[in-house]
Amino acid sequence: MRRMLVGCMVFTALMALMTVTALSAEVKQYKFGGGTSGGPWFVGVGAAVPLINQHSQGKFSFTYGASAGSVENARRVSTYEYDTGFAHVTTLYEALNAIGSFKGRKVNNLRLVAKVMDLTHIWAALKESSVKSLPDMAGKKVNLGPPGSGTLVNSLYILDALGLADKVQRQSLTFAGGASAMADRQIDVTTGAGIPFTVPAITEVSILNPVRYLHTTADEYKKIMAKYPLYGLIKVPAGTVKGMDQPVDCVVYSAYWIVNDKMPDEVVYDMLRIVTDKENNAALAKVQKNWEAVSGDFDAVAELGVPVKQGAVKFWTERGVKMPQPLKVH
Repeated sequence: MRRMLVGCMVFTALMALMTVTALSAEVKQYKFGGGTSGGPWFVGVGAAVPLINQHSQGKFSFTYGASAGSVENARRVSTYEYDTGFAHVTTLYEALNAIGSFKGRKVNNLRLVAKVMDLTHIWAALKESSVKSLPDMAGKKVNLGPPGSGTLVNSLYILDALGLADKVQRQSLTFAGGASAMADRQIDVTTGAGIPFTVPAITEVSILNPVRYLHTTADEYKKIMAKYPLYGLIKVPAGTVKGMDQPVDCVVYSAYWIVNDKMPDEVVYDMLRIVTDKENNAALAKVQKNWEAVSGDFDAVAELGVPVKQGAVKFWTERGVKMPQPLKVH
């Protein structure tokens, strides 16, 4: 009798384990590409992944994908290594035209989900430095951003337009590595994508080592736009970081939430629903302020030719957002 009871208990336990395993197998796993340490996406995506999982009602689950940033995200999403991530408008431009980081490989399987933020391209030097303008970077050691990042692409575009690309001593460090190297006087200038005006690593360094952001003049901006018409110009307030006594103008550009063409529309709809929920969005915004700026504003990329995922179209149109006329939907 005891053997039968033990046998029944073992059988029941095995059945329960098989049921849990079967249910777990039904939960589809997706990977969300983030960003490099010391940068904003490392923090922002890192906060979003557990929140999405918490509210997915067991239908799907996300894991964080280590990434250098925009270019690596777009590349890995397009090759189905990752399912989703953030990418700069310049990265999308290169991917669609098989140029730059995507030279010789035209990418057609990326889809838009949302505009996630406007980013400021920051050039930072120690306040004590002799580098006080963009032309002053000539001959100096300048961190352009890590390989695989959109920051590196934007740095090269800006320097090329200003005739400085071959005049600086290029460094390719992470945001954290670049800020530390600047603080240690190993390099002269570091860079990063500010959300909206700050990069965590640069802000942290400024507490003990006051910094200045380098100003982009009107003439310099005209030169940049003449060659790469993907940017805007924005005024960064004085006091944004310690040591910044005057407002400065910096180049600004947009970043978008992307998925590949295989991402299910219902998952796209649900992840947008979760991160834009009032309570969830407030929690995310405490970690990274620009989560509150997530929107269905695709005007700036309507002409590029990147389609919007159908699940995203459904989500945004239900909330009264009109899709731009040239925009493709897939």
